[in-house]
Amino acid sequence: MILSTRLRTVGMGVVVLALLATNCAVLFGDQEPTSLPNVPAPELLLDSQPFPKGWEVDPCGPDPSRCFRESYATRSFGRFAIPGHVLQHVYRFGNVAAAKAKYQRVREVDFGKGRNEPSSEFLPPAEIAYRSPIADEYHLGCGVDIVPACKAIFRYGHYFIDFYFDLDSYREYGLDSEGDGLKIEEIELILRAMDERAAVVLGLRPRAEPTKTP
Repeated sequence: MILSTRLRTVGMGVVVLALLATNCAVLFGDQEPTSLPNVPAPELLLDSQPFPKGWEVDPCGPDPSRCFRESYATRSFGRFAIPGHVLQHVYRFGNVAAAKAKYQRVREVDFGKGRNEPSSEFLPPAEIAYRSPIADEYHLGCGVDIVPACKAIFRYGHYFIDFYFDLDSYREYGLDSEGDGLKIEEIELILRAMDERAAVVLGLRPRAEPTKTP
């Protein structure tokens, strides 16, 4: 009887330890470790080199520290006195799972039809065949959210990067006037430049097959 009671006690102890181990794994472990270096997020910002002539990096504002943090950085590009612009955001997460969650959330929300009209889904454009050869996840879509635009997202390990591109092709989307952004074919050079920058900064190599865009 005493032996049976002891065995039951040991058994319960094993179960408790197993539950604790499982909970700890969920909270603190079993998150995909990153094999990429932890570089400051600003190192993955682009300069104006891949942009058409006349496009420049916009100043950050009165407090540059808001744009250049260790785990977050942002930059905008444009032309003097012309409204069209391009935005880039860089996020460095603590683990791969967090970057995956960010990618999935943006993919599901930002590429759908917006609430304001005119609006459409953001779909992969036929004009750009480029697929990232090094990103773990990548997606490009173009559409209308009041104005014509394209959006691109990249995930390299625990880094997530997104772009917003104003387009100048208003009439192609049934709108009356011309815009002040990029021509859609000019975007591909910027996508390529992002992969080139990530390859240099993070030490990445091309995959056997480019990342597929759904």
